[in-house]
Formats: sequence, C-alpha cells, structure tokens
Amino acid sequence: MVRPPTEKNLCARCKGSRLLCGKKTCPILLKKSVLKSIIPFEVGKSLKNIELFGASPPGFFVGRFNYPKVAVGPLIPFSIFSKISEVPKEKLRILDAPELWFGKSLTKVLGFRSSLVRSNFKVNVNIGELSLKNTPPLKTQRLLETSQLLSMAANPTDTETKFEKLGLRMMFDNHSLPMGPSGYTDKIEVTENVKIHPKVEYCVSDTDLKAQEAIGEYLYLDGNVPLSTMQRIFSAGLLGEKKRRKLVPTRSTITAIDSIISKKLIEEIRSFPEIDDYKIFEASYLDNHFKILLFPGKWSFEMNEVWAPNSLWNPIDGKNRTNYAPKILTDFEFYQGRKSYASNITGAYYAARKSVCEYLYHIRRQARVLIFREVSSGYIVPLGVWVIRETVKNAMETSKPQILDNFQDAVAAMSKGFLVKPKQWQHSSKLINFVNTQKTLDQFIY
Repeated sequence: MVRPPTEKNLCARCKGSRLLCGKKTCPILLKKSVLKSIIPFEVGKSLKNIELFGASPPGFFVGRFNYPKVAVGPLIPFSIFSKISEVPKEKLRILDAPELWFGKSLTKVLGFRSSLVRSNFKVNVNIGELSLKNTPPLKTQRLLETSQLLSMAANPTDTETKFEKLGLRMMFDNHSLPMGPSGYTDKIEVTENVKIHPKVEYCVSDTDLKAQEAIGEYLYLDGNVPLSTMQRIFSAGLLGEKKRRKLVPTRSTITAIDSIISKKLIEEIRSFPEIDDYKIFEASYLDNHFKILLFPGKWSFEMNEVWAPNSLWNPIDGKNRTNYAPKILTDFEFYQGRKSYASNITGAYYAARKSVCEYLYHIRRQARVLIFREVSSGYIVPLGVWVIRETVKNAMETSKPQILDNFQDAVAAMSKGFLVKPKQWQHSSKLINFVNTQKTLDQFIY
C-alpha cells in the first residue's frame, strides 16, 4: 500500500494513540492488528521450503509490473494463516468472490484476502502469438496450463504447490482486491477433476469467438456466469480469437469486464422507453456514501466523486489544516458514449455504470443517470472497485427510492447530508449544467 503524504513525522509522534491524522482508526494499527489475528508470524518476514495444499476458491492473479513478462499464478488458502481448515470446502469460494462480500466488515474482507497465498511464476503475456522468441520453457508452459485450468473451475478445487521462499505481507490497490502472502513456485498441481461451467467451456474452446462477444452475450446474458469467474478466465488469456489471446493484468481485467458488460447492456437500454419520474436511490458501505439519481431523458451517465478532508486520498497537510476542502472529481458520457478512458474516476466509474445498467435493463427503461459518491475518513485502506459496484447494486435493488417532481428539487435532495453544497456539485458536473442550459421545444414555440 502506498501511504498518502502527511505532515512530517506525524505517525511517529502519534504512534496510533492520538489520531493526529484525524482518521477514526489508525490504518497502520488496523492493518497490523488484522494480520496479527490471522498470521502467527511477523508481517514482513518470510518462510522457507513451504509445501501448500488446499482448495483454491478458485483464484487466479496476473501482475502488471515488468509487463509484458509478468508474475502469474493461482491463489491457494494456507490453513496456518487462518481457520480455513475449519471451513467446508464448498464455502471457500467466498475468499475470491467480491460479489458475495457486500455488508462484510473491513476486517472480514482483509481476513478473506490474507488467507490466500499467491503462487507466482513469470511468463510473457503474448500467449496467442507464440514464437521462438517468446515461447516459454516447457516447465513454465505446464505451470501456465495448470493455472489456466484452475481459473476455469466452477467450484473450489484441490491444488498443491511448493515455495522455496514465501513472503508474509499484504498489498493494497485502489482497483484490485487486497493481496496476501506470495512467493515464486515451480510446482502447481490440480489434484482433482475440475468442474467447468458449460458456457465457460464453450467460450474457451471457440477460438474464433471475440472476447467482447463471449463475455457480453454468452457468459453474462446467456450463461449468468459469476463475475469473478469471467474476470479469471479473461485475465488468464482464455477468451478471444486464438492469435490475439493474451494474459491480462488483473487490475485491468476488472475494469475491462465492467466496461464490456455495461456497453452490451447500453446497446439494449437505448431502445427502451424513458422513465417518467425523478428517483433517488441511496446506500452507504464502509464509509462510502452514494446517491443515484435517475431522471427522464435519453441515456447519459455521470459520476461525481468527493474525497472528504482527511479521507484516504485527501489527507490533511499539517501546515494548512484549516484550509482543507473536499476534492471533487467528475467523469461523464452522453448518448453516444465515451471515446476515452474515464481518467478522473477511473475503474470506479465503470463499476458503478455496470450496476446502474443492470437495473435499467431489468426494468426495461432508459434514463439519465447522475451519481454522487462521498468517501469519508472511515474508509482507511483501499479494497478495490468491488466496493463501488456492490454498493450501487445494493442501492438499486434494495433501497426504496425517493420520488421527486423536477430536476432542481432532485439535485438539491442529492446534496443533502453531503459535505459538498449544490453550487459546488453544479460547478463540477457537466450533466447538471447541460440539463439547466438545454433548450426545450416549448421555449422555441413560445
């Protein structure tokens, strides 16, 4: 985890007891306390000559450093790190399935992730363009094939591996899931028959089927395949035309799947009738607060994200504490969609868009969509964009929407309870300004 800049020696002076940074809980002590309760070893140490056997959830990870030759490998639970041995095998899927995590505490989520060991070996990502130059050694090829087989599994699958050295640490990322201990291995064996979802098997075996079609049509709409499974096989280079297949870093895979699915749904949503009222959905989770406004009009989507003062990515500068203000970020698209990456909100934009599109597709309506997200100081370590995806999904599926009569009242209601005032939202929002300045036919007639 990269720690945001803070006042010089602030942590050393505080030592976690005075909370000089202003956070509700010391992130350093929380991290240590969570890991101490799970791992009977000092974090930062290493173990040697470790043989590991367990039921992979299944899990699979592709790194992004040193691209195109990256670290790849399956995730396997290590019973001495937790009480995994007491958990029924069929329930281990939850360790690498964020679609099952909403409502779980931060400590619980970190417990899931720190229970998994990442087995690494290095390979060139361009597996669909094998040549004498980038063909991996036979041993590496076997490791890759075994890992790919495991990535297709529909259920937790017994796996065996061995490490000469296993590093005990945690890694955090704003997009990907937290990662636990890891080490390099030259042995990975699946010790039981792998059960594969029929749609997964079909898409992997069809080497003429484009990846976007496989994901959007066959796996998502027709197959109802779990999101985590789609992410694994896409990352493992098992989808798409044969010559174009490649391993995809897990960090990029997560956003790619969200984007592909929501684009597929938007194609259908554009043909649906517009909604005829103003609905505000609301949900909060792990100090992430969301309000989602759906209102009449052709499809458009905007997400506004605010990091409260002294939250994870808006830390207090000790020299200017009184002048700190919320940081507002915005990305948007109108009817024709985006042509570039949402570089302000990044992966959270596509995660939220996917959940909103699922709701609109379900009710067979199109709408303009405006999202306000406020992140407070209780969100002390990044857990990945699944937090956004699942919180928005929960808001759309379970909360009773607030119904309003007009756009101005709806925007005013959206900002209630948030740090940012309506004028600040309007200054940042392209969609609010567009609606307020858009001329109607009535204005031309009269």
